[in-house]
Formats: sequence, C-alpha cells, structure tokens
Amino acid sequence: MPEKPGKTEKKDTEDGSAYKQLSIFDVMNAVDSCAEDISVSDIDYMISLLQNKKKEIHEEERSKREEAERRAAIQRRREREEKERILREQKAEEERRRREERERQEAEAKRKEEEHIAEVTSMELPMDWENFFDTDPSTVDVHVESISDGFIKCLNTFGYVDIEYIASITGKDYKTVIKKLQGSIYQNPEKWGECFFKGWETAEEYLSGNVRHKLKVAREENQCYNGYFKKNVKALEKALPPSVSAENIYVTLGSPWLPTDVIEDFIYWIINNNDKSGNKYPFWSSYTPSSRSNYPVKHDEITGTWEFDFRYNEWDLPYEFRNEYGTSRRDGLEIILRTLNQQSVVITDSVKSPYTKSGKQTVINKNETVLAIEKQKHLISKFQQWIWSDKKRKSRLEEIYEEKYASVKQRHFDGGFLELPGLDPAITLYPYQKNAVARILFSSNTLLAHDVGSGKTFIMIAAGMELKRLKMSTRNLYVVPNNIVGQWRHIFYSMYPDAYIRCIEAKDFTPTKREATLEDIRDNDYDAVIMAYSCFSKIPISVKYRQEELHQTRQELEELSRDRNKSTKKLKRRLEKVQDKENELWGEKEEEGVCFDQLGITRLFVDEAHNFKNVPIDTKIERVMGISSTGSAKCQDMMDKVHIVQHQNAGRGVVFATGTPITNSITDAYIMQSYLQGAELAILDLQSFDSWVGMFAEKNTNFEIDVDTSNYRLATRFAKFHNIPELTTMLATVADFHQMDETQGVPDHDGYNDIIVHKTRDFSQYLKYISERADDVRNSRVSRTDDNMLKITTDGRKAALDLRLIGDDYGFTTASKVFMCAENVSWIYKCAMQDLSTQLVFCDTSTPKEGFNIYDELKGLLIKMGVPAHEIAYVHDATTESKRERIFEDMRQGVIRVLIGSTFKLGLGVNVQNKLIALHHLDVPWRPADMVQREGRILRQGNENDKVFIYRYITEGSFDAYSWQLLETKQRFIADLLSGTADDRNVADVDDAVLNYAEVKALAVGNPLIKKRVEVANELSKYLILQNRLTNQRGLYEMELAELPKKLERIEKLIPLTKEDAEFYAANKQEYTADERRDIRTMIYQASHPEEPTKEEVVATNYQGFEIVVPERVSVVHSVIILRRSGSYMVELGSSDIGGMTKIDRCLNDLEKRYEDLVKKLDDLNTRKTFMERELSKENDYSEDIERCKMRLADIDHRLGVDKED
Repeated sequence: MPEKPGKTEKKDTEDGSAYKQLSIFDVMNAVDSCAEDISVSDIDYMISLLQNKKKEIHEEERSKREEAERRAAIQRRREREEKERILREQKAEEERRRREERERQEAEAKRKEEEHIAEVTSMELPMDWENFFDTDPSTVDVHVESISDGFIKCLNTFGYVDIEYIASITGKDYKTVIKKLQGSIYQNPEKWGECFFKGWETAEEYLSGNVRHKLKVAREENQCYNGYFKKNVKALEKALPPSVSAENIYVTLGSPWLPTDVIEDFIYWIINNNDKSGNKYPFWSSYTPSSRSNYPVKHDEITGTWEFDFRYNEWDLPYEFRNEYGTSRRDGLEIILRTLNQQSVVITDSVKSPYTKSGKQTVINKNETVLAIEKQKHLISKFQQWIWSDKKRKSRLEEIYEEKYASVKQRHFDGGFLELPGLDPAITLYPYQKNAVARILFSSNTLLAHDVGSGKTFIMIAAGMELKRLKMSTRNLYVVPNNIVGQWRHIFYSMYPDAYIRCIEAKDFTPTKREATLEDIRDNDYDAVIMAYSCFSKIPISVKYRQEELHQTRQELEELSRDRNKSTKKLKRRLEKVQDKENELWGEKEEEGVCFDQLGITRLFVDEAHNFKNVPIDTKIERVMGISSTGSAKCQDMMDKVHIVQHQNAGRGVVFATGTPITNSITDAYIMQSYLQGAELAILDLQSFDSWVGMFAEKNTNFEIDVDTSNYRLATRFAKFHNIPELTTMLATVADFHQMDETQGVPDHDGYNDIIVHKTRDFSQYLKYISERADDVRNSRVSRTDDNMLKITTDGRKAALDLRLIGDDYGFTTASKVFMCAENVSWIYKCAMQDLSTQLVFCDTSTPKEGFNIYDELKGLLIKMGVPAHEIAYVHDATTESKRERIFEDMRQGVIRVLIGSTFKLGLGVNVQNKLIALHHLDVPWRPADMVQREGRILRQGNENDKVFIYRYITEGSFDAYSWQLLETKQRFIADLLSGTADDRNVADVDDAVLNYAEVKALAVGNPLIKKRVEVANELSKYLILQNRLTNQRGLYEMELAELPKKLERIEKLIPLTKEDAEFYAANKQEYTADERRDIRTMIYQASHPEEPTKEEVVATNYQGFEIVVPERVSVVHSVIILRRSGSYMVELGSSDIGGMTKIDRCLNDLEKRYEDLVKKLDDLNTRKTFMERELSKENDYSEDIERCKMRLADIDHRLGVDKED
C-alpha cells in the first residue's frame, strides 16, 4: 500500500520540491487506503489544498530566486562600481601625476625657452668673446671715426653688412653699432641663426623683394621671440605694395594662376546654366553635384598645358550649350579646351590638289573658322563676366593673385658708397653708373637696359672688377660683338691700367688654337676674359653635363607626371623626348679638350644682348606673328650657356646689356625674363610662354593678306597687354633702366628740329588717291589681294619721302625731303668746316640700287652744293669688317664728313660719335627701337660737341607726323615698363606699323586737328567702354532679378522639405548588414543599367526610409540616382556599383548641412536682390560724356571734311 503523501513530502527535500511530483493519482491511492473515512468533498478539498500549496511553493521559490539574483546583481554592480572607482581614482591620480609632470616640463621648457630668448636677444656677448676681425690682417691700420663711415666701409669691403667688422674698425661694441644703424639695417629672421649680430641686411635689401612673405615670417618670429622683430613688422607693413582689386585684374580662360577647380566650376556652370529643357534632374533638386566630379581638369605648370580629365559625348551636352558656344565642326567643350591652351580655333578642309603626292591638300575653311573664333570670343566674354560674380570666389582669387603677383616691392640700389679701388683716377663714374654697379653686385642677374651711348661698357667693367675684388666672382667672361673686341680692350685698360685681362678674337680661335686658348682661360686667374660672339658660339658643352641636365630634367618630369592632376599628354610627350635625347647622348662621343661647363665662369657679361632674342619658343599658340618655334642655333647656344653659369652659381651670374631690350613686341620681355629670371618665372608658374601669354597678353586672330598678297592667311597678333604693373614689377627686380641727359656726358640737344616740307599739287592729288583707296578697302570694293591697308601704308610712306619712289611720272622738285636735307647738310658742313664736324643721314626706305634711289639723289645734290664726293660715304659700301672699320675711323677723324645708311647697317654697334654734330631722319623708322638705335649714335658719351642737332623731315599732310607721334608714345611706354613706372594696367602692343582706316583717312586730309581728333576719339572710346560695361552689368542684374523669384520660391519650398528629411533621418537611421547593403547596391545597379533606355523613372528600392529612384534618361547607362522622401536629392554614381552606397550615406549624412546651406543661400539671395535693385535705381551713367565727345568729334570731322559714314 502506498505511503501517505505527507510522508512522501517529508522524505524528499526539505524545500518541498516533492510536491512538484505529486499528482491526482497519488491522492486517489491515498483515498483507496482509507476510503471509508473520506468523502468526495474531502477529496476535492485535499486536491485544492495540494494545488494551492504547490502554487505557494512555486511562488516562494521564484521570489527567493529573484531575490538571490537581485542580491547577486547588486553585489556584482557594487563590485564593478568599486573596481571602476578604484580604476578611476588610479587613472585620475596617474593623469594628475602626468599633468603635473607635463606642466612641470612645460614650465621648465618655457623657462628655458624664455631664458634662451632673453639670452639670444639681449645683445650681450660672452665675457671671453673675441672679435675675429681684431686679429685679421684685413683690418690692420683700418680705422674710421663714425659708425656710419664704418657701415659704408663695410659695404665697400664685403658687399654686405658685417656687424663684427664695423665694430672692429670703429672700436665700438656690437650693441652700439646695431642701435646706431637702426633704420639703415634690419635683421633678417630667416638668416640670423639666433645670433644678435648675424643676418643683418641693408634696409634697401630687406624692405624689397617679396615683402608679403617677409612680413609673414617676421610676424611669426616676432611672436616667437617676444617682440624682438617688431620693428621689422612695422617697417614691412609700410613697405607692402598696394592691394589689387578684382576690377583691375585681367583674367581670361587659361590664366595660369587660376586653380583647376575654378575652371571646373565654370565648365559646369556654362554647360548647365544654359539647359532650358525643364528637365527636373538635377536642376529642381536641392542638391547639385560638385563640378570637380563632373568635369575634372588638369593643369601642368611646366608646359602650361590644360587638359580635360573626363570623356564626353557631344550629343549628351545640352542643346542650348551646343548651339550657343559650339559650331557644327567644333563643340563648345573643344573650344573651351583650345582657349585654355591659348589656341585659336581653326577649321580645315581636305581638298583635291594636283601639287601633292596624295592628291589632297589641307586648307583653312574661312567661314567656319571665323564662326568658331567668334564663339571663342563669346566664351571668353562669358568667363570674364562669371569669374567675379561670386563674392567668395572673388575674394579667394584676389588673395591668390595678390599673394603671387602683387607681393614684390622694387629695390633701389645706391652705389654712392663704392670706392672702386684700381679705377684710373682720371675716370669718374656718374651716380647712375655706380648705382648700376651696385645692382650687379647685389642682384642674382641683371638686365642693364640703359640708353644707347650711356656708358654700359664702363658699368660692366667696373662691376666685374668689383666682383673679382670682393671675391664674389672668380672668373668674369665678357661676350661682345666681333667688331668691338679691340674697343673693349682699349676701354678696359683705360679704366683699370693694372688689370690682368685676355682678349679673344677670331684669330685666337682657329681649330689649332682653340684648345690652348680654352685651357689658358681655365688655368689662369684673369680679371676678365673678353671674347667675340663668334668665338663664344664655338665653345662646346660637354656630353657629361648635358647628360646630367637631362637626367635631372627627366626626374623632375617623372615626379610631376605622377601627380594625376598635372600629368598631361604634352608633359608625357616632353618626358619621352627627354628620355630619347638622354639615350642618344649615351652613344655620343665626349668632346675633346675643355668645354664651356668646365671653364668655371662665375659671371657672364653679354654686350648688345638684343642680338640673342631669337630663341626657340615652345608654344601651342599657332600662327603668332613674330614668335618662332625654331629660333636660331646661336641664341639657343646662348640660352644653354646662361643656364650653365646660373646652375653652377646658385642661380646667379649673368648680366645682359642692351639699349633696346624690347623691339618688336612686349613679348620680347618674356625672352629677357627667360634668360635672367627663369627661377622666378617657375615660382610664379610663368616659365612656359603660353602661361606668360595667359597672364599678360590678349591675342587677336584674323584673316589678312599674305606677304605676297596672293591669298588670305590666318594670323594671330598680340593686340593688348594687361596686368602691366605686375609685369613691370617683375622686370624691375632684374632690369636697371636709365635714360640719358646732358648732365651725364651726353651732348645737349633742344629736341627735334622738324623740317616741314610743304605738300605739292602732285602730292595733294596722291593723298586724295590714297584716301579713295582706303575707302575702297573699307567698303570691300576691291579685293584685299589687290589692295589693303599694308600696301596703302607703305605707299604713303614712300610718297612722303619722294613721289619718284611711287612712279617715274613724277619729276624733281625742291619741295622734297631729299632736297631740304641736302640744303641742311651742306650748310652745316660749311659752318663746321674748322672743327671737321660730321653728320649722319638715316634712310631705310630707298637704299642704293640701280635706277632712282634716295642715296644717290642726296649725294648728287650734296656734291652740287659744294660737299666733295670723297667726304660722302654709304655704309652699304663697307662690304667687309675691315672696310667698315676704315669708314668708321675716317668718320671719327673727320676725313669722311657725311655718312648715309640704314638703321640696320648704321644704327647698331656703330661708335662714330666723336665729331658728330647733326643727325638727319629722312624717313620714319618702323619701330621705337630703331629710333633709339639711330639717335644713340650721336647722343652718347665721347662726343666732342657740347650741343648737337637732330633733324626730322616731315612732309605736310603725310603719315610722317602721326607716325613719329606713335613712335614716341610707344617708346615712352617701353621706358615706363622697364623702369617700373608704368601706371596703365592695359596697353596696346608696340609692333603695329600699319595704319588703320580712320588714321589714313584723317592723315590724308592733312590738318592740325588730327591730333585733337585722335585724343577725342580715344576719350569717346573710353566712355563707350565704360557705358557698355555699365549697360551689360545692369542687363545682367535685370536678367538675374527676373529669374530670382523662381529661385527664391524653389529654395523656400526646399527648406522645410529638407529640414523634415534631415530630422527623419536623424531619428530613424538604421544599421544594415553587409549582405543587406550588397543586395540594395545590386538592385540599384540593375535598375540603373537596363538593357534598353528608359522613358520613365524607376523606383529601384527603399533605403533608410527614402525611395531610391533611377530617373529617365535617353542613354543606357545612368550616372545619377535620386533619394526621395519629402524632398529629392541627387547622388552621382560611377560606371560601376563600387562606392555607390558610401555616396548615398554621405548624401543622407549631409542633409542637415544642406538645410543650413539653403537657409544661408536664401538670405544671400535676398541680400543680393536688395543690392541689385539699389544699383538699378541709380541714374548716373556716361551718356552725357559720350554725347559731349560725339559732338566734339562731329565738329572736328566736319572741319576735317570727313563724312559721317566714314
């Protein structure tokens, strides 16, 4: 019989767990055993009791368990908190100890630093300090009373400031010397080396050059050294050049200083700003893609090349863009790229030709080319309107330009301290010559741009001897024209009788003597080596040196090519050429004997350096008049040797001397800079000609008649030059310019003696004919192959000289230039008979030849007027160098009294000034440089006459007077450019020798009002430009205001939508697994790369609560998707699915910033709206000035008889 439940309950565990096993069957068994004693209700009661008991036990067990768990959790938390507390305390204690140690170390370092700063800035020397110069032999018996005298003595001895030397020779301490010279000297923070008496420079040196950089350094060092350089900061702030505002900066597509992202932004703007299709993607979205990711651009500063780093299909570009900026033969982006690279857009056709092997010939399609050039001009105009339209971009570009090109202050060189030991006491240099010597001493390279005849030879000789004495140069080489080597030798010995020099002429450089001559130069310590041009060009450059140069160039190009943003195709082609040349050199045999790079030249002087301007120019600009891509071997050889000298002397060591550094065009300045400022050009990203042009020049490309007048040619000319103050400042750092006057050994002259030749009836008739021809050309009544302005200008100049040069129908008349010149020459000849004074006659238009010519006519008239034939000579008769020298010597001695010649043969390198009393300009020289060279023959030092005369023969009513005026104006500008005093920011080029229609028409009339008309016309042109600019600006404002309400409405709608989406994303951002992100990315890729183009948008999937929409597109591959919720947000995708999810996340994470940008943009637009409305409400313009000028011009034209239509 089963036991009673109570027993079973107690027999098990004390905690009552046995009840868990108790069932109704156990109760029934118990009832059976005592059935007679228990009723059914008792049984039910027992069961309920058992069940309740069981529940109580379970509840009790649960409570106990929960309590145990709670207590355990509390215990664990307490233990964890205790551990954390202990760790925090330990960490805090450790951090405290570290902080205290750090603070102690910092305090100690600061204390030491302050002690160090106090020590190095105290101007106190150690007790045992000894001045090196106190025992130096150079200071024995040298003593001066004043510190100022010691300062001058120091500069004269060393060429730089040396505080120790000044202290030694004055007996003063260092501190006293420095304080006495304050204001005259400044300590350069980049050179002082924490030594208070080191690194001092003259004020002229320190407060010049790149003063913005110096100011930045001075401010940093001043803060570091507790105000030690505060005087530097104050002085440099005063020396800062004026800021340049955006309105005064000329900028164009391809300006080398523009960052690539600016060009990228412009390309994006010019393409998308013209999309009027209404496509809502991406233009209605609150997000527009960065232009950098759409249109990346590369720029290589070495070659000046711009490239697109993207591919495109022309037909994917908006129709409006293609129509407005492109042609059927060239799309707008191609025209932009050619414009960036300073190239004109030329359209060519292939036509049949019987004269070529292929049977085809490439010719220019004139109509298509003209249209493309106009589109190019339109793009440039749009760019120039756009570039300054954004305040942030404007401010940024102003800062870049100012930092790069407007940071230099010109230095004034004062050579008054120079004593020039060894110079013959009988010779005294003028102050301007000493100043030039000082510039050569203290400058890296120098362009001695002094007037012809101003004594440049004296300057170079004195500078070379000073460089040698100061040990700043160990070997000076003077390269001079062949015919004046002997003259140089004579002047050198007259200045420095004890100089040790070697003169090398052609006879010393024969193949048998060349090697010995070069060894002699290398092995001897000459004060100077004077060498003829022809000898200099025969000195070879060693193969080893050329290999090293090419190797270095290759390394530089390889490093640049690794930069994706700069690695252009042209750069790679240049690298390949360098590698090919390098490979070729490995098989080349080394030159025997001494080469130029082995001579050890430390200073190279080049006289008449304009003879070396024809260097080959590497340029992408096509058909530029006056620019040669081949150049001459002689000039390239000079460039190579100049670079060798500079390379071997830390960028220093070259002096060019010429009275006419700029002759054909202002681009001549680039050639001189390439020789003398190569490193500076590289720093400014102007080392390539194309970059230099992009910075300073404005080109004009037009069709004109070819030289043979048989057909048209496309020619590019430099019409204008811009940013002139920056160019002059750059040139002024290397160019020493000087114009002569009578106080400096040059004979006095009272200006020009203008001999007016009254016009004859024949000449008046010819002027009328000239005027009619100009009308015909103007109105296209004649083919330009038959007549054009160049022909008219040339014929006008001939007629002004003598009508017999036009045709044989005209006869002799006393009313001619040649007759009046003959009268003056013969009269002066007789008046100056006793002094045997001589005269020069210049004429370029009609040189000696068979038939009628001016030379023979003038000589014949002079003989008839009493001048002996043997005292008249033509320079053209001197066909050899010995004959030339004989004629010139006879002129110096007064044996020949009248010498007639052209500018080319008589105006360059001719020294016959000794007895010159008069110079006659029979015709007008073509270029300002020609005028300078002509008059430099008589206005030069060494002329025995105190006063001389210059005659200009001007035919009344001809082109003469106006041509002379143009020459004078251009020469004044060249002088301002070289001297650094040019005020105009924009000027026309100086090479235009062809008169335009208006000039010919006015000159043909012949009236004193001509000059007034030109002045009024220029004034009117100025006001028209200003009015046009104002009108265009107002038109832009009106257009922008018309579009502004739509923009404001769109932004006002987008702001709440963007804010809602940003808040939603921030509150509901989810984390996706890698598999989920991969699936989403796959769905996007499949939707955006359909087999067929889609004509409606497709919802690819949902992500973070945003729909991902693929917009409709006509092409198969979609590059964008749209995230859409309240607003829509465009995301650019690449050609693959890689990186797409990251871009989507970035777009969503930027929603808050996008909202803030929209709010700011709304505020900016409202501000701009107010500004534009205010500007448009202004009534002031230039209409009154224009009307006034027009009335004055109409009055002048009426008095001149010029028709209104003309």
